Amino acid sequence: MEDEKRLQDKLIKRFIIVLIVVGIADYVIIYLSDRLVMPYVGRIFFPEYEITESFSSLAISSYMVTALIGGILGLIPVVARLPVNAALNNILTGRVNSFFISGGREVVENMGWGDRILLIAVIAVVLMVIAFPYIAGAVYFSVTTLKDFRKIGAKRMQARKDYEKRRNLMISDIAHDLRTPITTIAGYAQALTDGMIKEEDKQTYLEAIRNKSAGMNDLIQLLFDYTRLDSEGFKLNREEADVCELVRECAAALYTDAEGAGMDMEVEIPDDKIMLSVDKIQFGRVVNNLIVNAIRHNEKGNSIGVFVIRETDRVHIAIADKGEVIPDDMAGHLYEPFYMGDKSRSSRGGSGLGLSVARKIIDMHGWKLELKQGERVERYRGLKGYAKAFIITVK
Repeated sequence: MEDEKRLQDKLIKRFIIVLIVVGIADYVIIYLSDRLVMPYVGRIFFPEYEITESFSSLAISSYMVTALIGGILGLIPVVARLPVNAALNNILTGRVNSFFISGGREVVENMGWGDRILLIAVIAVVLMVIAFPYIAGAVYFSVTTLKDFRKIGAKRMQARKDYEKRRNLMISDIAHDLRTPITTIAGYAQALTDGMIKEEDKQTYLEAIRNKSAGMNDLIQLLFDYTRLDSEGFKLNREEADVCELVRECAAALYTDAEGAGMDMEVEIPDDKIMLSVDKIQFGRVVNNLIVNAIRHNEKGNSIGVFVIRETDRVHIAIADKGEVIPDDMAGHLYEPFYMGDKSRSSRGGSGLGLSVARKIIDMHGWKLELKQGERVERYRGLKGYAKAFIITVK
């Protein structure tokens, strides 16, 4: 879409420029023709007559076009062409008379056929020269526009190939993320079935099976959300809601998870209501994903912050932490599913789908989700001391 919008703006600007250049070129050509060519033509072909200022390039060209139309109409049945011929005769007669102070139609009628043909050839050349800027402008505009469309087509083709590559990689990564816990669950279940586990260890194995199953369910749900958001029939169910209360509920639901991970959670949300048009379920999923992401990808002892910041013309919802910053080469790909790779998923349990889903939902709301790090975080009120933050901006 961005490429199409840029192309549209570019074509409009190019069209205006071509029009200006063609107009200037045509004006110069007509001016020179009227000052140099047409007086010379008049002296050569009509030496016995006094020519008026109406004997100009445009007038003669218009005369020839009108005469040509009259000739074409001569092939049409009489009944159909009579009204048109009458109008053309009036135009031709008026123009011929206006070209000369004396003489009228007999000026042309008295010319020999050789002079007539030569005069027509000369005026035809003048007409082609006058038309040349328009032809050149049209050809230039067509060729350059075709090149732009080919570039857009090549980009789309490359984007399609990249999409197919990412999709295949995603399927491979999903298979990996599901195969590992399935293998573990199958092994534990087989051990329990064969009676190989001591009675006092059975509870540990059952809890491991439950945790692995819950992780698989979360991954499948994220994948379902990711694909559903791309489906043609999916629409947000937006309604007026207090965004402060929505964020507060998400933070409260995950507060014990943060404590369990050995992290503090700072929550700063205004007591006043901030009413926004929002899909409460989808927006809650975004905030939950961001908080879970902060808990999962930071070390024990770090702090997490959940903020709602109201400014004059916008609202910011920030999920911040005091952990390590994300390298720039990774930060630009955070919203691509499974970009973090196997090391991150095996050690942290993440899939990369959470941020992809969050970004899609925020984009559908018409808002913006950005990662801010270092000094860029401290520009926001209340975020001083935090290393990075995912910030949702509502304008």
